[in-house]
Order: sequence, then structure tokens, then C-alpha cells
Amino acid sequence: MLAGLSISSSTGRLQRFDFRFSQGAFRDDEIFDSALSVPGRFLLEVGRRLLGFVPDADWLVIGNPLLPLKAEQLAGWLDGGIAGPMVVTDRATFPVFYILPRRLFGELERFLLLLSSLDAGLDARLLALLSGVPVGCRQLDLEPIGESLSGGPNGWINGDQRLQALKLQCGNAITNIENRHDWKSLPFVNFFPMHAGDVLLMAVASRSTAQMFISKQVVCASYMDIPEACGSRLESVRLDMPWLPRDYSVSEFTYFAQAMEKLGKDFARENFTVFSRIIRLYYLTPFHLVDHARFALGDSILSFEETLHAKPAAVEARCQLPLTPLRVLFHLNGGWGLKTYPDRKIRALIGILQGLGIAVTVIGRPDLQDSGAQSVESKDSNALRHLIEMHHLFVGVDSFPHHFARLVAGWPTVGLFGNTQPRNSDARHGEGYRSSVLTLACNRCGVAGLSAPCPIFGTKDCANYAPPEQVAADILDLAREIYGYEA
Repeated sequence: MLAGLSISSSTGRLQRFDFRFSQGAFRDDEIFDSALSVPGRFLLEVGRRLLGFVPDADWLVIGNPLLPLKAEQLAGWLDGGIAGPMVVTDRATFPVFYILPRRLFGELERFLLLLSSLDAGLDARLLALLSGVPVGCRQLDLEPIGESLSGGPNGWINGDQRLQALKLQCGNAITNIENRHDWKSLPFVNFFPMHAGDVLLMAVASRSTAQMFISKQVVCASYMDIPEACGSRLESVRLDMPWLPRDYSVSEFTYFAQAMEKLGKDFARENFTVFSRIIRLYYLTPFHLVDHARFALGDSILSFEETLHAKPAAVEARCQLPLTPLRVLFHLNGGWGLKTYPDRKIRALIGILQGLGIAVTVIGRPDLQDSGAQSVESKDSNALRHLIEMHHLFVGVDSFPHHFARLVAGWPTVGLFGNTQPRNSDARHGEGYRSSVLTLACNRCGVAGLSAPCPIFGTKDCANYAPPEQVAADILDLAREIYGYEA
């Protein structure tokens, strides 16, 4: 739950509002659930909603988004009124709720992204600098909460202490504001550099975000070609570090701290950095990750009509080569073993397509050449676009080439989904797009992303990938729709 109170000084009226993270509806009491948004982004959104309901409110009391609170609790803890802005804590230093003047929700609201949500002292200092008045801390008689915030009681993930990155971003922000007279004009930088798909998602989101708090994005050196190829509106900041290992040998917080050190003191002085690495469980929501990113960048997303799945594709493109033979380009390897389309299924699929006279090309799979497929390499986004344009259809697992083919190039695409949910990273269904998945009850997989076998069948392959016959049927159906192809 997300809780808030509005208080109007002229009337003394206090109004209570309870919100929830949306599971797909867009009701007045639901707030879009974005895995890429820091807690401060949800606090900001609650403030927006409160002022929408009570425009004359002078004070907003908002629960810490990391905690599942209700407005009735906040009202009980308020204990007699408001003496000024304040951070109210448990018996230690963990913020339980914030008392904020309405003037923070306007020109300065983007600075609320920088709250730590973990350390009341840090947050009080930041809020004092923003509001220009002292901000105190008051303790409630509550057992310390922060120490038990490891399992994500409200959907947050803190298993590798990634939330500690919020303290770092808050501390850096305080240093900037204290030492820069021009701090209000400094740009906000999004820290979401790790993998190719991450960079693409944020780039695509930036193209359709109407109200952007953020103007830059940190990008690993290996992926510097992606933002331009995707038409990003965010300026890229080069990070000369390898992308974050997928084996969890380096924690999210450690990586962030090392990256900030690598970027250097001048970078820290010239920018406010927002840690937007996934800190909520994205697959618990029905929303596309592009929309998750749009919310993190600043859009509220108040209706289904604003989402990616409700909009037609931004671009539609078609192959100009002769239809004989029909040419299909595959990308089969995801970021981890269970995400790869199973070997026995792809070999059977290649056989089916070859029997129909269809030419099959695979990216980075020379081991499949003995089955009759041509293997090619794609070193960067430009090379990938060229390969896509030399084929009539693209077929790929939930990974960067799949998203690039459909969301950027607008190419006729079939998505292959096994242990990840299509709704989080597919494209709008209809002309130009299909997705193949068995939708077993185990989707989304509990060990997706880990170097572990399937917990149900004990295999290295995901059993939820559609059989070759189904994928072949999807390919033929899409080719018929787009090109009028008949096998």
C-alpha cells in the first residue's frame, strides 16, 4: 500500500488516501507499478495524486513507499498536528513517513527522486536544503524496521543490499546542493547501464515520455552504439566498465559504487545521479518494461491508452527482397541458460522450415550449421539492423535483438517466450507481431536469471518454450499476413 494525508491549514481539514500498486487497472486509488523507479518516485506520485484530489492542501503526509502502510496509521501517528516539515522514524533512523510542504511538489519535485528512504538523517538534510527551512526527525515507539527490510515486504528487493545505493545517491545530492549555488540547474542522470536490453528499454521509453525529469543515462562502453541506434532523447554518459555480471558475483550496490568512483568526482559534481536499476519485482506487474521506464523518467501513466500495448507500433518496416525464398533470422540465446530456445526444438524447427523451402539464418550459432542453418555474427546495432533488413521475418527470445527488431526497426517479429512473461517485454499484438509461449503455470520462472536447472523438471532447458510446430505455424501466419506468402 501507498498512504497519504492532505492537510489544509485554512480549514484544518485532514483527508486520508490509500493507494495500491496497480495490477493492471487504472483506478483512482492505483498507482502505476514501475520496477525501475526509486522509492522517491512513488512518494512524488502520491504527492501528485493528493494535490489532484485536494488542490488547496498546504501539507502532505506521505508514508515511506518501502513500507506497506495505510492512511489511518499515518493519521494516528501524526499525534496532534504539524509544526513544520519532518521525517518521522522508528526507534532507530528508518523513515516511516514524511511531512512535506506543498511547495516541494512543483518546480522541485524531481529532487524527491534523490531521497534515500532508508536514512532519516540524510533525508532530513536533503529536504531542509530543498525547502529552505529546518527539517527535524521525530521517533515513534516502533521496533526498528530497516534491519528486517531484506525480503521486500512491499515488493522491494534488498537481498543484495541494492537499496543501499539510495543512500549513496542521496549523499551525493546533498554534497552538490551544499556546494553549488546553481544546483537547481544541474542535470539528472539515470543509472541504468548494465545490459543491452536495459539500454534499449530506456532509450525507447525516452522517445515517448512527455514529462522527463532525467536528461542523461549512464551507459556501459560496450553498448554506446545502442542509444543512437534506438533514437534515445537521453544524452549518453560513457562508463568504462564491463557490464554487471549475471552470476551475482558483484552486487548491484557494489557495482553502482564502483561505477560512481570510475565516473569520477567531476561527474558527481556536475550531475544528480538516480539509481534506476531494477529494485522492484517487475514480473509481478502486467506492464511492459518500456512503460516501467517511462514512469521512472517522469510520466504518471494514468490510463491503458497511454501504455505501449495500447499504441500502434512507432515504426513499421518490411523486407524488399523477393519472397522466394522466404528468409527468417533467428536469435536464440538469452542472458542465461534457461532463456535459450532448446536445442532439440530449434533443430526440429529448422528441419520443418527447410522442408518448406524457407532459408534459416541464426545469430551466433555455428553449432546449428550442421542442421542447415547459416550462422552470422552481429557486432553492433548497425550490423544487427542490416541483418534484420536482409530477412523477411525476425524470430527471437526475450533479449536485445528481439526488442530492437520490433520496437526500433519495426520489423515483422515472432517472440519466443519460456521463463519470462510476454506482457513485460513483448510488443503490441496484431499486424507485424506474434509471440509463442506455452504459458505453463511456472511462468514466470522462479530461477530465471540464475545458473540453475529447471526446478520442476531438473533440465537445463525451459519446457515452457513453444514446440517447433507452433513456432513454424506462427512464422507462416505472420508471413502470410505481411507479405501474402503461401508455403
